[in-house]
Amino acid sequence: MGLTNMRQSYNFVIDSESSGHTLLLNGQKIARFATLDAAEAEANRLADSAVPGAILNFELDFKWTLTDLEIRAATLEW
Repeated sequence: MGLTNMRQSYNFVIDSESSGHTLLLNGQKIARFATLDAAEAEANRLADSAVPGAILNFELDFKWTLTDLEIRAATLEW
C-alpha cells in the first residue's frame, strides 16, 4: 500500500496474538507476520517511503492477558 496521497497523518497499529502479529495502516490490514520485529520493520519501511528518514516508535496501547492480545500503535504526522 503506497502512502502517496496528501494525508498528513498515518496511524499504524499492530495487533499481537499468540498466533501472529497483524499490521494495520489507517484501519486497513497490510499483512500478518510471525514476529513483532517483522511487523515493526514493515511499518517503518512504509513510513520511510512516505517521509524519508522517518522512524516509528510503537507504544503498547492495550493488553488483555486473558486472550494474550496486545495492541501497539504509532502515528506518522508531518
